[in-house]
Amino acid sequence: MKLRHGILVVLLATLVACATDPRNANQMSFEQALAFERESSGKLRMARAELLEISREEVRARLLAELTDVTTIVKQTGHGIYVEYTAPDGRLYMWYPGNFVAVGGTWGIADDYATPRACFKYFGAYHGVTGEFEPNECVSAAQTLSGAFVVDKRTGDVFGLSTGGIPYQKSAGNLPPWPEDWK
Repeated sequence: MKLRHGILVVLLATLVACATDPRNANQMSFEQALAFERESSGKLRMARAELLEISREEVRARLLAELTDVTTIVKQTGHGIYVEYTAPDGRLYMWYPGNFVAVGGTWGIADDYATPRACFKYFGAYHGVTGEFEPNECVSAAQTLSGAFVVDKRTGDVFGLSTGGIPYQKSAGNLPPWPEDWK
C-alpha cells in the first residue's frame, strides 16, 4: 500500500511540475499550426522539383550536412511538436511529448532507395497517440532537405539531450523556447 501511495505522490508531483513549468506555457496556436501545414506543403513541392536536378551523391551530401550535429524542433501531425538532436557519430536523442527522458536511437543515410533517404531507429519508442512501437523510420530526401516539418533548428546539442535527460516534460503542443530565452 505504501508503494502505491509513493507512486501516486511522485506522479502527482510530476504533473504539477509540468503544469507549472513556465516553459511549457508556450503553445502553438491552432492558426499557427494551420499556417505551418500550408507552408510545409509548398516547401515539399519545391524540394521534390529541386531533387530531380541533382545527383545521388549530392543528395547524400546534403542530407549529411542537414542532419549532422543539429538540434531540430519538429512539428508533425499525429506527433505534435518534438525536439531531436542528431549527433555526428550517428546517434540521436529525441525529446518527445509526455516523456520523462530523452529517447535514444541512431540515424543514417540509406542508399537503397531511388533517392537516398534519412533513416532513424528509435530504441524503445512508443507513439504517444497510438501507443504503437515505432522502431524505424526512413523519410524522403525532399522531407528532410525542405525543412517542411522543421519549426526551428540550431547547431549542436542545444538542450543537452545526449545526456539522456530532458529540460522538462513537454506537452504535444508545447513549442519549447531555446535555452537562452529561459527566464
